[in-house]
Amino acid sequence: MKMKQWIALLLAALVAFAMAGCNNGENGDQPIDVGPSNTPGAEETPNAGLNLAQPEAPIGMVAAGSVHSVGLRADGTAVSAGHDTVGQRDVSDWKNVVFIAAGEIVTAGVTAEGGLLLAGDGTAFADSASWEAAAAWTGLSSVAVGGSHIVGLKADGTAVAVGNNSAGQCDVSGWSNLVAVAAGDAFTLGLTASGTLVSAGTAPDVSAWKDVTAISAGGEVAAALTNTGTALVSNGADVSAWNGLAAVAAGAFGVVGVKADGTVVAALSDTTVDLSAETNVVAASVGAQHVVLMHRDGTAAGYGVNDDLQCAVDRFFLRPHVEDQFLIGFRPGMTIAEATPVLKALTGSETAFFAKEDGTAAAETDLIATGLSACTAEGTPLATVVLMGDVNGDGAITEDDAQAIMNYLQEGEQLSVAAMRAARACDDEDWAKIETFKATLDGEEKTYYTYTDANRMIAGVNVIRAYVAGTGTIAQYGDWNRATTTEESKFEACYAENDDTVGYIMIEGTNIDYPIMFDSTGKWYYNDYTFDKEKKESGSIYAYYYGYGWNNAVTGHNSRPSGSMFHQLHHLQEFNLGETTCLHKKYCGKELVDLPDFNVYANRVWTVNLYGVETRYEIFAMYETEAGVSLSDTLYDNAWWGSENQRTTEEGVQEWIDKQLELSEFAFNANVSPDNTFLTIFTCGNESADAKEGARLYFFLHRVD
Repeated sequence: MKMKQWIALLLAALVAFAMAGCNNGENGDQPIDVGPSNTPGAEETPNAGLNLAQPEAPIGMVAAGSVHSVGLRADGTAVSAGHDTVGQRDVSDWKNVVFIAAGEIVTAGVTAEGGLLLAGDGTAFADSASWEAAAAWTGLSSVAVGGSHIVGLKADGTAVAVGNNSAGQCDVSGWSNLVAVAAGDAFTLGLTASGTLVSAGTAPDVSAWKDVTAISAGGEVAAALTNTGTALVSNGADVSAWNGLAAVAAGAFGVVGVKADGTVVAALSDTTVDLSAETNVVAASVGAQHVVLMHRDGTAAGYGVNDDLQCAVDRFFLRPHVEDQFLIGFRPGMTIAEATPVLKALTGSETAFFAKEDGTAAAETDLIATGLSACTAEGTPLATVVLMGDVNGDGAITEDDAQAIMNYLQEGEQLSVAAMRAARACDDEDWAKIETFKATLDGEEKTYYTYTDANRMIAGVNVIRAYVAGTGTIAQYGDWNRATTTEESKFEACYAENDDTVGYIMIEGTNIDYPIMFDSTGKWYYNDYTFDKEKKESGSIYAYYYGYGWNNAVTGHNSRPSGSMFHQLHHLQEFNLGETTCLHKKYCGKELVDLPDFNVYANRVWTVNLYGVETRYEIFAMYETEAGVSLSDTLYDNAWWGSENQRTTEEGVQEWIDKQLELSEFAFNANVSPDNTFLTIFTCGNESADAKEGARLYFFLHRVD
């Protein structure tokens, strides 16, 4: 192999490591896909035109900001967690992304075409002009976000930067031969192909650092990985005992090292944060006050301050995952050549491959398709590939796939188990926003509710057709909710006992811990009957509808004597309005202490399982109506919204939102828009007589996860 070819291959590996923290090297008994072990020497460095290559497909990475976290999935889509203060979590519609970075209030993504995607707003940089300039960048390989500036690494090895330049942190125009960039609050670093660093702004002194293969920065801290597997840090932390490293991550919170064996070492400002029990880690990112880790299987874990739920990354699935006997999460249109590195990273096996039904290896030019077998070392079967929407197993998603489902439903034509899973191609947004799906069966258009598993194939018909028409998407990671949580397990247990169960609600810091019921006869049965179908004044917590709508109403009695059901919603209201004792003194009189403080973002986000889908919702308004109010202006508008007052337009929804914000007794300062999914939870007013005259306590929430 010629020297230039060797250098090009090595540089591509360097960039892949800088972007994803992963490749397929082997160390010890457990190979971890975390990067090259060597950097070319100075005499091997080309003069210009590095032509840095994007990976054929991303294999997952994480990025930690200040109050949010972001994950890049292997199918080129992104997922986020935390507080969406200015829209920095608005990444759900990103596609073809190969690299992500996060700042205090911004998220940046580099596309496979070398363009830049931004989420947040212009306040993240010096001005809106900087935001617009960065959004117009092309030819990018990766990107880094500083305190109030952004720097891009171009494929030719040069750098561009815009934003606050008060310390000269954007003065990078003369840099060349770069393979990676990093940014702190007021400085920028560049890693050259020779393993040395260049800097701008208030950067720490890194002039003596050499033999560097990767860099990271954040806050006032910089760190580097050397070609001997050791770390260099700028903040004085003792990392002399760190060895066998395959990645490093730095931020205001400190420095983390990922070892080649998948374990983690750390030097953090909060010494109580313990990462020593972590295993199978392949990547890390350090934010302002928290750390996010990614495991080999694509799951994530967060540590540190979680007041804004920035550590709530338990629902990140960043690599294809095994669900029962299926392997789900590949991007449609991927060739076997593109998908194989993802499979190798997931399994840690350099011999992993895809096999056809006859056991032979799939050709590199074949498309990833439903029905292929994913095999690990020495051909051991791992799982059957499922490409959501690819029902006929040809690797494409077309009307033929929708028709295959219809043939199964109408004509009884058989489908394989994998094909039936691919048919349940419900998209995240479809699942959350559309109450019903319609399909024509036996010559009659029928309506089917989506939350029952039996009808997800019918939902798949509509989703596939929307995808083919270019008006919809298909979530290749399956149902967005796969986390095993308390609410989910309780829902499943209750549903098994009483199939009128449509959800579960459990509000931390209160005694609210109940299944959500619905009587399909529509006679408000559970207003007067318990989960066990015993008539009782306290009744049950129950939903107004049998399936998802734009606004989902859930209610329950204010059981004053027992303090059960939704009575403690009043405690939450009163505590956050400054009361120290429950205002309903006749029965309650309880001292109000240690209740969730709504000034903390995490306390105003509730996890609710509704119609079998577990979702996080943020409270954006709360108020209590007095006796004698107009029911059409309150109860009907809030609980039967969309039917009574026909709030079906964006303007109508915004009017409804504005009404709740204006009436709210507490300033939540939530970022709410008309395209959200809403949840209205309410109970009776404090006095029984007042309740009969329309007094209600309302909590209005919008979906944030």
